Amino acid sequence: MGVDYGNDAAAVENGVSPKTWGRQDDIRMWKNVVVVSLGFMFLFTAFQNMAALQSSLNESEGIGVYTLATIYATIILSCFFLPTFIIKKLKVKKSLVVCQFMYTLYIAAQFYPKWGTLIPAAFVLGLGAAPMWSAKCTYLSQMGTYAGRMKGVNPEILINRFFGIFFMLFQTWGIWGNIVSVTVLKPEEDFNRSQEEINLMCGANYVVPQANNSADGSDQDTAIDTSGPSQTQVYTLAGIYLCFSVIGPLIIMFFLDPLSTYGEDERREQEGKSGIQLLMATFSHFANNKYQMLITPLTIWSGIEQGWFGASFTVAYIKCPIGIQYIGYFIIVYASADAFCSVTFGYLLKKIGRVPVFTMASVLNLVVIFILLEWTPTIHSYLYLFAVMWGMADAVWQTQINAFYGVIFVGNEEPAFANYRLWESIGFLAAYLLSNNLQLRVFMYLMVGWLLASYVGYTVIEVLERKRTGSCSVYPCTGGVVVTPKEQEGK
Repeated sequence: MGVDYGNDAAAVENGVSPKTWGRQDDIRMWKNVVVVSLGFMFLFTAFQNMAALQSSLNESEGIGVYTLATIYATIILSCFFLPTFIIKKLKVKKSLVVCQFMYTLYIAAQFYPKWGTLIPAAFVLGLGAAPMWSAKCTYLSQMGTYAGRMKGVNPEILINRFFGIFFMLFQTWGIWGNIVSVTVLKPEEDFNRSQEEINLMCGANYVVPQANNSADGSDQDTAIDTSGPSQTQVYTLAGIYLCFSVIGPLIIMFFLDPLSTYGEDERREQEGKSGIQLLMATFSHFANNKYQMLITPLTIWSGIEQGWFGASFTVAYIKCPIGIQYIGYFIIVYASADAFCSVTFGYLLKKIGRVPVFTMASVLNLVVIFILLEWTPTIHSYLYLFAVMWGMADAVWQTQINAFYGVIFVGNEEPAFANYRLWESIGFLAAYLLSNNLQLRVFMYLMVGWLLASYVGYTVIEVLERKRTGSCSVYPCTGGVVVTPKEQEGK
């Protein structure tokens, strides 16, 4: 069967014959999408799962969570300056490979988890994260644009498919990595914590143990916790994840075609803003655009809720009452619900509209928080339900906030998405710092207040859009009117 080249007339109009794109080109294109996706899947199978265990594996003095805070603080500082510089110097493929290898240092540091090893490794990872994600977006977008022009189809259709496949494979990190963790972290002896200890130390009453110097000069934790895995188990887990973190960039190094195949040199001639220009445009966009001010609290929330689940829920409601070996099971459930709903909620939104979907996610978060504030983690099966509910809400925040930015900031995408990366990273950073320095109950009450304020800001945007357009279509809520950059300036 021949390849469907789409609209031949459109290709001719663009000065390209559709017959210059053959079946082998299609195969090669989809191969590259899969290669990028698998490279990230292997890398984040290692990183995301090791990050989810930081508050449990490296619990004393909160060192594990502080390393995560270091990562996102570094991302905040680097996202404006390093992506453009590194991609310009190394080109896209080499940027992907080099930046992914910067993650392996953090995984390797788990063999000797001290302040002097984890914090520098986290800093290096943070420097590589922003250029790596920018390179990934650049590769898929440029390949889709080039292929769309050659095939005579709308590039947006191809790019959406590329990102759909990417996130479908990428989100499975929660399955593969936690199959490893639940296998490796099987307890060598039965976990036994009394109900009195659980009531006192776990759930909303959880506080990060702090090391105190005793009279004999030794370190003692303020909270009694000897439930961690053995050193052999930690080394085995770190070794497996280190292999995963090396396989990811090697897949890209050996199997990904360079972007020059899809017009990288043409793209480089039309590069966007420099780091300084993007920084200025980002803050100008925030200061002069009321929509950006209103959506910023919800953007920060998307970072807070992810950070809370990984750093607080896993240790206070899973490790503390029932043992670290169960964390993997809950993350598998959470990630599966997240991945499934990431796909299905897009169709749901088209049927019922954006406001009901955002409201549903807010209600799910609030219900989980209020139950966990008053509930002592005794019936473990209920925790799986809470993980599913949080994963469902996260699917909305991760997919639909991105889409919402694309709708309300048409013509201003670059500074808008720079704001998105900035404020979401600040949300992660806030979650990690607060979880380490507050009783969990206090942190969760602050989360409730922030979520309610975030929802109000989002609702104001929807109301203003309805008044501006006179109607509210199902998707997007712009009444079918394209908002021009000039109109954006008045928002």
